[in-house]
Formats: sequence, C-alpha cells, structure tokens
Amino acid sequence: GIVSQSPNIMDLVKCDGAALLYKNKIHRVGVTPSDFQLSDIVSWLIEYHMDSTGLSTDSLYDAGFPGALALGDTICGMAAVRISDKDWLFWFRSHTAAEIRWGGAKHEPGEKDDGRKMHPRSSFKAFLEVVKTRSLPWKDYEMDAIHSLQLILRNSFKEVDASESETKKIHNKLNDLRIDGLQELEAVTAEMVRLIETASVPILAVDTDGLVNGWNTKIAELTGLPVDEAIGKHLLTLVEDLSAE
Repeated sequence: GIVSQSPNIMDLVKCDGAALLYKNKIHRVGVTPSDFQLSDIVSWLIEYHMDSTGLSTDSLYDAGFPGALALGDTICGMAAVRISDKDWLFWFRSHTAAEIRWGGAKHEPGEKDDGRKMHPRSSFKAFLEVVKTRSLPWKDYEMDAIHSLQLILRNSFKEVDASESETKKIHNKLNDLRIDGLQELEAVTAEMVRLIETASVPILAVDTDGLVNGWNTKIAELTGLPVDEAIGKHLLTLVEDLSAE
C-alpha cells in the first residue's frame, strides 16, 4: 500500500527511491540498492546503530558504511527508521551534483590554472569530487514527517501482529478441540465395537439397503455362519439360506 499505491512513501519527502523491509520481504520504489546491498545496510545498522530508532545521513560514506562506494553516486544519502526488530523503512538520495548551479566565469580558450589561484571551472570540478558521495541534507521537517510515519506504522504493525497471534491461537485451539473430539470419538467407537463383539447375546446390524454390516461372535456361533461370510450379504438372503439349511 504505502509503496505500490499513490501517494506512496516517496511523496512524503524528496528522494530518489524508497524501500520497505517487512517480514523479510523487500518492497521498493524508485532508485534503491539491490537486495544484497540492502541486507548489508540492515546488518550495519543493527551492528552500529541498534540503540537508536534510525539513522539519517547525507553521506553513507562519511557515516562509515563499508559498502558506500559500491552504491555509486546514485545512492549517497539515506534516512532509515526501524519499525520493529526486523522491519525497516528507507529513503535514498543521489549525490548533489545534479542540484548545483555554478555561477562562475568560463575559462577563456587557452587559459590555464596557475599555482596561485584556482579558476572557477577547476574549482567546480574539485567541488564535484567532494560532493559526489554526498546528497542534499535531510531537513528537520522531513525527519519529523518520517518519524511520524514510523510511529503510525509501529502501531499498525503491532495491531497486525496481535491480530495474527490471536488468530493463530484460535486456530490452534480449534485444532486441539478437533483432535480431542476425534480421539474421544475413536475411543467410544472402539469400546462399542468391543462390547458388541463380546456380548453374550446375538447382535447383527444392517444398512439402509438391507445389507449386513454387523455380525457379532455370538450370532456367528448360533447360526454357524462366520463373520466374513455374513458381512455384505442381504439379510433376507441370509434368512432364506439359514431356513433352507
């Protein structure tokens, strides 16, 4: 919802990409690190920033993330907040060069930098070398918006987890009752079969079609007809056969 629908989390603050890690599944929009890189970022956050609820930086390189240079200049800044122990929300920004407007004078043809001062074009190039691993900084009002969403999602995820936990408890209870009921039914059935088989009086049973489906030991003794020969035959046929004998 907050990733795939509109408006989504990219509309909350200015960024080039955003990602939600929820229940070990990554949902992303815009320019984001790969699954492997995101996993590295999460591991780094857990190891070095687990005491905080998140991190915002305009330079992952300066913040000490080991894989910062491998991300290239498309991902330099990051705001990350922890929703739960395993769930995270990320926003990413590229380097600031695309946002810079340089007002210095142009080099004239053949003009070169001397050792005493740096001309505008050269100083701009040097400046770009500095900012290529840095994004626009995160404003206070942007972080306020991010933290507000963090609190909302924390409460929502807790409600979902509580609901899922309660549903699981109900299902487990129903399964226990079902198992207990089946076991009790099996026990009662087994006892009834035992009582019928060992009864001192002849007992037989027929189904709705008149076919014999019960023939205890006593009736087998009285009629001389074993159980395996009686079961499945029509009662009238058995009576006729026994009468003929």
